[in-house]
Amino acid sequence: MDTSVTNVYHDFIWRGTMSELAAQLYDLPIVTLGGFRESTQKILARYSETSWHTEERRKEVIDALLRINRGVGALTPEVEDTIHRLFNGAIEAAHQSVVMGGPGYVLNKAAVAHRIALLNSNQESPLGCFFCVADYDIVQTELTNIRTPNMGQEGTLINMPVSGEYEHSPVSAIPLPRTGWYSQVEENIRSNYHPIFKELEGSTRTLMEERLEQALSVTRWAYRNSNTIGEWATRILGRLFNIEGNLGIPLLPASDSAIRSLLVEGFEFLLAEENRTRFVKSHNESTDKIRSHGMNPGSTERNDSYVPFFYECPNKGCHRARTELYYDQKGNLATLSGKCPQCGERIEIEINVDHPSLAEHSEWMSPRVDSRQIVIDTLLPVVTHVGGGGETAYYAQVIPAARALRIPFPAFVKYPRVYFNTPWNEALAKQLLEKELTPIQRQDMFKLTGKIARFRRKNRFEEMNKTVEEFGKFLLESHSQLKKELEEVSATLQKSPTDELRFTRLDIERYLSWAYGEYTEDKMGQEVSWSWIEWSLNSSFPDLFGPYARAYVPEMKNGATLFINFIV
Repeated sequence: MDTSVTNVYHDFIWRGTMSELAAQLYDLPIVTLGGFRESTQKILARYSETSWHTEERRKEVIDALLRINRGVGALTPEVEDTIHRLFNGAIEAAHQSVVMGGPGYVLNKAAVAHRIALLNSNQESPLGCFFCVADYDIVQTELTNIRTPNMGQEGTLINMPVSGEYEHSPVSAIPLPRTGWYSQVEENIRSNYHPIFKELEGSTRTLMEERLEQALSVTRWAYRNSNTIGEWATRILGRLFNIEGNLGIPLLPASDSAIRSLLVEGFEFLLAEENRTRFVKSHNESTDKIRSHGMNPGSTERNDSYVPFFYECPNKGCHRARTELYYDQKGNLATLSGKCPQCGERIEIEINVDHPSLAEHSEWMSPRVDSRQIVIDTLLPVVTHVGGGGETAYYAQVIPAARALRIPFPAFVKYPRVYFNTPWNEALAKQLLEKELTPIQRQDMFKLTGKIARFRRKNRFEEMNKTVEEFGKFLLESHSQLKKELEEVSATLQKSPTDELRFTRLDIERYLSWAYGEYTEDKMGQEVSWSWIEWSLNSSFPDLFGPYARAYVPEMKNGATLFINFIV
């Protein structure tokens, strides 16, 4: 099986097929960006039947969010207003804490959440949006590495060193290296963009250099005011969303002590034996259903020892090493146990199976990928969650589990995937066209993007969506054709090596890297592979979120693939 369950979501949205399976796995996805009003009211009605959002808890959540966002330098008047609107219904985007703030799509996720809140609000009780910072994940390369383009294929790698004693620690506990490391990172980014900028005309080159310095000033300011990767990433995101941009989107870092305490109620709910059993049973039934249709699920089965949270070892030298706990029931009591991967000490927590009490452990618990949404929902009435491909896959197992628990759960929306033009991509595309190769930037693409803009402007939205779908196919076909051309050039080069063929191969590899984010064979997605810095160089900071707002009209279908044609 090499087909992802995300195809169910995509095919329902764009082709109207797989309705039965889409209903089972996604509660029938909302088709357009502006189509969430009805689902919002239904989900809010379900929240009103729970005891999760009492006046006391509302005040605690609001106070925590005000303190957190003030602390990271992002409590603008707009952010404060949004915080007080969240209990009208909250639109959530989320992402992990990543070195330098993360890839380009963190901006996209926030923009979509903001846009959905705006498009689906009413005057009496406008919706709010927030960004959950998943700063509890342990060290992994996707969190400590980020890249920017350079004149080669692999890009400029920014890798934050992490010592072995933090191997099992969440990013919220991992200290930043000394200032010398960061200064070298800045210099590497500058020196590798320099040859790219060198090819530009004078005024454009100067503009790009100024924008790069502005981007680096954001990461530098955040670095010098932070102690951990988690804090660094949170400060960068807060600055980008609410100071450089003006989304008014508060940040909710899940590892904040007050937030941890508030999440306890959700963990206790999921750990109560009847709920835990239902969750595991439903999750596994969905997993089997997905596989029976010849598709890959987002996550594996859950067994009878499942515990809905990880435990961070409190021993001083362990730096919160994350430990998986296992459930063992004996009568009306159960033991949650595990072994710290750092110190080897055994951790044991005894609970009542029907009424678990976890308050004394709140500081050391963190969500799992399949429990995060539910426990966040006990804090805020989340009515829509904005996610990417990975979330589209595993939400197909969590949504049915929430239904089995008879609890409210947000509508899921896959954010549009965005590709964009840059002066260096366009110049390289022209060189490829002269060699009769197949870059994205050619006449067919400009016709398609022109039609999309024209149909959008004239309110011909059915035709707009058809052309958006056509562009998505065009992009994939262009990529496949260029890969085929690369294979042909490589084969010819082996038989008859020439400098011209070598340069052609290098140009194709560089273009695949720059335009598609394919800096290595298993990577795909311009905004996935490159730091948000690459987007900001082309959008400019005053218009950092403008391209998203202009493209994301309420009638556009969800999960689209778009191309932003920046003109510098």
